[in-house]
Formats: sequence, C-alpha cells, structure tokens
Amino acid sequence: MKENQDFLREVAIFEDLGEAELESVAQMFKERHYKRNEVIFLEEDTGKYMYVIKKGRVKVSRALPNGREAILTFHKVGEYFGEMSLIDGGTTPANVTAVVPTTILVITRHDFTVLLQNPKVNSVFLRMLCKRCRDAWAQISVLAFHHADARVRGALYHLCQNRGIRTEHGMRINLHLTHRELAELAGISRETATRVLGQLQADKVLSVEKGYFLISDPEKLMEPLLFE
Repeated sequence: MKENQDFLREVAIFEDLGEAELESVAQMFKERHYKRNEVIFLEEDTGKYMYVIKKGRVKVSRALPNGREAILTFHKVGEYFGEMSLIDGGTTPANVTAVVPTTILVITRHDFTVLLQNPKVNSVFLRMLCKRCRDAWAQISVLAFHHADARVRGALYHLCQNRGIRTEHGMRINLHLTHRELAELAGISRETATRVLGQLQADKVLSVEKGYFLISDPEKLMEPLLFE
C-alpha cells in the first residue's frame, strides 16, 4: 500500500493532495498485471474503471474499416485513461493494449466519483481533459495531410510538443517508438514511414539516440507543411 501511495504522489492529478488524503486515495486502487499485447479493454466495452499506469506502456487505437489499426496515442508510467466512460457512462471510444508487460492501478466508478468531489483533484483533472482535447485536435490535423511525408513530419512535431525533452542536441521524443508504431500514428504503411524517416535522417533533421528519436529542430519538421 505504501508503495502505491508513493507512486500516486508522482501522478499529476494527485500532486496537490496532502499525505492523509493521498493515503485515503491509495486505498481505492487495486493492482492488475497485463502481458505484452494483452488487451486491457475494447472499443465496445462500457467503462468500469479508470486506469493509472504504474509500470510499462499502453497504446490507444481504433480498428479501421480496411482492417488496419490506427494508433491514437500512447500512455506511459504515471498517465491514466478510461475516465471518459466513467464520466458519461458511454462505451470506450478506442481499444487499449499493453505494448510491453504492464502493471496498472485501477479505481472503480464509485470511488472515481468520490475522488472527483475533492476540489484539488477536480481542478487538475479538468485541466488534463482540456489538454487531451487539444491533443486530439492535433492528431486530427496530422491525418488531414494528404502526403506521407507531411503525415510523418506532423506526427513527429506533435510528439515533440507532447513527449519532447530538450537536450543539447535537440528535442528527444521520450517514447521508444518502432517504425510500425509511428506509421500507425500517421496512418501510413510501415514501409513508407521507414522511407520518410530515412530521408529525414539524410537531411539531418532526425537522428536516433539510444532507441529514441532526436529532432535537431522541431520547427524544421513544419517548414514543408506550410505549403501542404
């Protein structure tokens, strides 16, 4: 229990809580474990829990009519998902799958409702919902581009804005992304994504550092898009 309490202290929506409040919140959560590629929930499921990632990483995706998968986003340690269905009682708008072995803390709808009555949690939670709306708009703008090059550049720029860590060599995207995962974020084939990434490396816009994408200057990604 103390371990989960210490972990939740680092989660954004609980950062303003005092020790007594945090201890009470930690008791609401139960721990679950998922294997690599194990489905956490499907689009048609009615939400029963909010999930907070303690270890690992998950992808949020939707199945397209042509049978392909479109990745909407990834969530890593300290991030949460599943709250929308608890708020409006609707079905889940996407599939969520563990990308690697993942440990998740879950809270029931009843306890989630109690949690939102705390004004400190409620305030942060509303800000995070607004951020997710903005992220969704940015993702839609990426998929609006017609050319694969523009889609990859737009996806990388969006990742720099939301997952980027500034280093002395540029902006590092703080996710271990495969070419296939980036392709699914951009709505193109893996082969096409690999070709575009190769060109970006040749142009010295992008490099790979210990498995992370490093962008020398994110604004260079956007220059060709101004004429798209």
